Amino acid sequence: MSHSNFKHLGLRGLIMMTLFFLFACSKAVPSPVEPDGKPFYAESVPLAIVGYNYTDRYIDSFSVNGQGGGNLYVSSAHSGGGGTVCCVQYRPGTRLNTVKVRWQSGACYYREVSSSNEVFYSLHPFFKEQEVAVADSVPAKAAYFEVHFYPDGSVQAAVTAEASAPRLSLSKDREDKTKYPRCPNEEQPAQ
Repeated sequence: MSHSNFKHLGLRGLIMMTLFFLFACSKAVPSPVEPDGKPFYAESVPLAIVGYNYTDRYIDSFSVNGQGGGNLYVSSAHSGGGGTVCCVQYRPGTRLNTVKVRWQSGACYYREVSSSNEVFYSLHPFFKEQEVAVADSVPAKAAYFEVHFYPDGSVQAAVTAEASAPRLSLSKDREDKTKYPRCPNEEQPAQ
């Protein structure tokens, strides 16, 4: 494919092409049947992580079981706020009970002085971490692992065959673009 053809693909096309190659290159696995009649797979498959940010503040980063999920802009009525990132591993025929979700929940600026005595401010992010139950219904052809961040601080997760539309239709105007505050005593907080 020529360079000019890549320009016309757009981000969505590039993501779909990446997922195609990811899944096309994965090893075929026989699917024996368990006693209850459900298929059993010996190997796991990757699920693309997609996040939905219904809060009023940009989330600079989030992760699922330690796997980075990227950044999430504030969702709109038509967009969840981010793209897809690879991957959470899933073994078809099994149940994901809970996952550990970690996300940036705020930040503060602290004062630093360079070796040449120049004063500047750096951002120190704060994170929250939560064990999140995964919705019970898992489609036969699972492809996406969705993480939904709600305005009340709750987080929900689900495995889906297709990337879902946002669950909440919120105005993009709600976004809080105010600068984060300065850290206490303008010092970097302890880790």
